[in-house]
Amino acid sequence: MTTLRSIAAIALSAAALASQAKDLKTEITVDRTIVPVEREATRLGSLTPQLLSSPVTMRRLSLADYTNPAEITRSASTLEPAAYGETLALSPYKGYAALGYFPTFNIGASAGYKFIDNSRTRLGAWLQYDGYSYKPSGDGDLNGNYGNNTVSVGASFDQRVGSKSSLGVHAAYTFADLRLPDEFINNRQNVNAFDADLSWWSRAGLVGYHAKASFSHFSYGKDMTLNVLDEIPDGSIATPYKAASENRFNFNGGIGFFGSSVAPRGGIEVSADFISRSNGLETIAKETRPDYFVNFASPISAGTLGIVSVTPYYAFHSGRFHGRIGAKIDLSVGGEGKKFHIAPAVMLDWNVASQFAIYARINGGEQLNSLRSLYDYCPFVGGLWQYQRSHVPVTADLGFNIGSFKGFSARLFGGYAIANDWLMPQFAEINTPSSQTLGLTNYGAYDLKGWHAGIGFSYDWRSIVKADLSAETASNDETKAYYLWRDRAKYVINASVEAKPIKALKIAVGYQLRTDRHNYFNVKDEIFQPINLKSVSDLSVSASYAVTDAFTVFARGENLLNRRYFLLTDIEAQGIKGLIGISYKF
Repeated sequence: MTTLRSIAAIALSAAALASQAKDLKTEITVDRTIVPVEREATRLGSLTPQLLSSPVTMRRLSLADYTNPAEITRSASTLEPAAYGETLALSPYKGYAALGYFPTFNIGASAGYKFIDNSRTRLGAWLQYDGYSYKPSGDGDLNGNYGNNTVSVGASFDQRVGSKSSLGVHAAYTFADLRLPDEFINNRQNVNAFDADLSWWSRAGLVGYHAKASFSHFSYGKDMTLNVLDEIPDGSIATPYKAASENRFNFNGGIGFFGSSVAPRGGIEVSADFISRSNGLETIAKETRPDYFVNFASPISAGTLGIVSVTPYYAFHSGRFHGRIGAKIDLSVGGEGKKFHIAPAVMLDWNVASQFAIYARINGGEQLNSLRSLYDYCPFVGGLWQYQRSHVPVTADLGFNIGSFKGFSARLFGGYAIANDWLMPQFAEINTPSSQTLGLTNYGAYDLKGWHAGIGFSYDWRSIVKADLSAETASNDETKAYYLWRDRAKYVINASVEAKPIKALKIAVGYQLRTDRHNYFNVKDEIFQPINLKSVSDLSVSASYAVTDAFTVFARGENLLNRRYFLLTDIEAQGIKGLIGISYKF
């Protein structure tokens, strides 16, 4: 993430605020409020150039501060800095263009333009291309390349209505062409994805309300053949199955009572999330004899899965103590498992002193497992398999923030979570209805209980040097594992240093270590054998130089130690990668 911030700083300047902050001569005291949020999960080890994302879409600071776990970061994620006050954030530039390349083949290109850009209306369009291609390391007998070419195009419209209302309309389309080494039975695939949403936010007196309706389509384009381990008696080739696809419909809205505070005192959030699934297969475990289970590939049993959620909450703000207490009530539609769940929705923080604070968060709830979310974790696994819902009875986190003292600060954090039917990558033996055996990398539904804990240190010096070091560990066995780490790493260390020796130059160095990473081999009788994914040891360096306010050159290198680990079983990560390029605003 450290390296991404450097490139993002270049790219986001196209949508940056026009005004510059003036030096403050008056000393002020800030009473901070801790609002912990779920860290976004990033696609491990893949190149996401993201030279420039889509134009700014409006964020309203007075929205209800209820949070849900973040989804996996997309390959071409949207840019959403906050707009504030009564108007949209403005920029002196209408458009941008950026291009980067790194041998052997890593390339990113992006452009966008705002056709209308004033304090009340914004209309813009953007496009982006990300591509990479790399060979296997040579440890095996694989021929051919891993490759991904993704093109995205989108448009957005934001309109301020009156002084306390706003309307947003956004749409985007993405096409991706994927390839694997020749030895994979399905070594070519393509993806089509379309997203559109319509949102409204308003406030009338002490009451604020919002609503958003969205639609997304995600589908694989090429039919797939199963990788049969057993020979077919007549020597024929297995019949291809139609590639999986899904349409997702989502509505969420809420109403909150603000009272005299800037944050809501109480309210209710409502959402309805449905996925209509077409084609594809799912895994069904059948007990063929007492205590002996065999996994069978079967056509999807429920075409539509849904979750309707209601979350009432009450918030309080008393001096240095702040909190929000609520409950998430889920009603599930279609599929297997219980149809009714209640999970806590609690956030608390206590600013004990100006340099010491404690926070706690307790959450949970149902989750749909979309094809899109799994593609975003690893684009090379998918095309045929569909999955049912997962359920998180509870996830609890506690943290302590200390500082800052002359630029130094520290943090302690940890937590415990229970996740049922949670999807984790695996290599599995699965039988066809005709009892032929398949061997494939996919996702298995695991019941997990696990903890995580860590410590971190930060240092800031006059906006010139910024450094951060953190170390974290988590349980990582078959069923005792931290559910958010899908590579089941045992230890994770992150270190980063950013320096800005002169105004125009920014340099960043980052390092990540993830050790004891593994997936499991799921054998017919539910015996699970660990498969080593190798450790991640990723050293990254980036630099950017603003030749002028509008023209910037940059360079970035990742995985400079050329560590060839596995993203998932049999899916190898790229070695040295990066981008060298320019960006221009006009």
